[in-house]
Amino acid sequence: MPFVYFIVMVGVLVFVHELGHFVWAKTFGVRVLRFSLGFGPRIAGFRRGDTEYVLSALPLGGYVRMLGENPRDVVGPRDRGKSFADQSILRRFIIVAAGPMMNLIFPILLYFVVFLGDTELTPSTIGIVYPNRPANGQLEPGDLVTAVDGEEITTHYELNRVIAQSAGRELRLELVRDGEPLQRTITPVKEYNELPLDMREEVGRIGFKPLHPVPVIGVRSPASPAGAAGLRTFDTVVAAGGRPIERYHELERMLDRNRGALLPLTYLRPEPVPDALGGLVDLDVYTPRVATLTPEPGRGDGPTRAGIDSADLYISHVNAGSPEHHAGLLPGDRLLELDGRPVRMWATFVEDMKAGRGKTHELRVARGDQELKARFAPRHVRLEDEDGQKLDRYVIAVRNWVPARADPPVENPSLIAYAFRESLRATTHAVELTVFSVVRLLQGRLSVKSLGGPLTIFEVAGTAAKEGALNYLTLMAFISINLGLINLLPIPLLDGGHLLFFGYEAVARRPVSVRVREYAHIAGLVVLLAIMVVAFKNDLERQWPQIVEVLGRG
Repeated sequence: MPFVYFIVMVGVLVFVHELGHFVWAKTFGVRVLRFSLGFGPRIAGFRRGDTEYVLSALPLGGYVRMLGENPRDVVGPRDRGKSFADQSILRRFIIVAAGPMMNLIFPILLYFVVFLGDTELTPSTIGIVYPNRPANGQLEPGDLVTAVDGEEITTHYELNRVIAQSAGRELRLELVRDGEPLQRTITPVKEYNELPLDMREEVGRIGFKPLHPVPVIGVRSPASPAGAAGLRTFDTVVAAGGRPIERYHELERMLDRNRGALLPLTYLRPEPVPDALGGLVDLDVYTPRVATLTPEPGRGDGPTRAGIDSADLYISHVNAGSPEHHAGLLPGDRLLELDGRPVRMWATFVEDMKAGRGKTHELRVARGDQELKARFAPRHVRLEDEDGQKLDRYVIAVRNWVPARADPPVENPSLIAYAFRESLRATTHAVELTVFSVVRLLQGRLSVKSLGGPLTIFEVAGTAAKEGALNYLTLMAFISINLGLINLLPIPLLDGGHLLFFGYEAVARRPVSVRVREYAHIAGLVVLLAIMVVAFKNDLERQWPQIVEVLGRG
């Protein structure tokens, strides 16, 4: 079956490419002698009008044969004006460019079909709110945003799209909080998305996510009300006062309303299973428990009066042998300060650590009722990714554990517009990624080992097909874009080489001589063969590295 998926993918993309040449040639009245899918001996075909439509034996390619395309073609008097050579430079340019352009346009249709599957989307509910961001103090977890600048919205996609496009521009958000309508004015700040190959995308952000932390708690002190009730850090509260609790902010608001009354809690505690599966895995099993919590009375923050935090700032794991481990950090420690600045969220702690790029940090933590300091520099590693790029990474060897969940999805309110918009975005992103890949190759910043050939396409086509039709169409779209852009490279024998000749002809007012074309085609053939050899070698190294190693020794 992988062979069938491969043949279908290549056949469709070649057909689309050659269809571009064919349609525009016919549009301009050029006589098309043959439209062939594949090369080599003819398997099947038929003739209609002046054109023979052929299926050939070798499926890795195809061609459209036009009268007068070869300078040595003999054009009879009855065919004057119908040959490719008789067309104006602009018409010839359009006919040749139409093939690659079809490969760049076709993915829009493929991605459109893929995104039509997003019939439901995440609602426009506020989940996590980041500190020191525009949303902090304006929005709260659980808020439902219903409109932006008077335009009704229902999904996180719509809200995020408006925010991303509005860096530096004030937005008026209408929202519902605890059943009450509110308005908030927020100005997104300009930030950058880090993309592959050192690409960056400018976006507006206000600092929130639609995910809600599960009520996994941290216990500040054994002497706190939570500690006295027998609760421990990383317990998961599932009910409070007889009401189910699914999100941490629900527990937080219930504690805010409590003024010292008894509050029954049902919670789950992870209990380690020694030598699970013969020691193959570390396994915890949740055991249900109950407790009676009595927060301190008063009007202050409810979780603080109860001695409870979100587990977000609590270390759940420390890599053995890491600088953090040698500095004395342990699971259960609560982050307080990094380099003298308060730590308010794990995500911002990670951002600050990465921004330090390996400098020595001082981290202040709480362990029970004690405060401790740890000094360490994250371990530096130099990696090579699958594309051969050298990457500097600083390993943060401590982790937290706070699962998060989104609200139930809602119906996509504008499926067609959404699919079209996202298909354009995905196609544009894939084009940019491919162009940057070529640039990085020429700069020497991307290894030639990243080049793949037919064997790689064969493998990934089979894998994508097994994962589902949408993944297969996504892969087809990406390969189509690569095929279109590669064909636009100014290499003789490729469409880009022909376009280069037309450009010269337009400037010099005379065509490139036949002899120069022939030499250029030979040079182009050498270049293409070299690229194919490198790609095929990379394919062999990925698929059968032992064989390549043996051949290399021989």
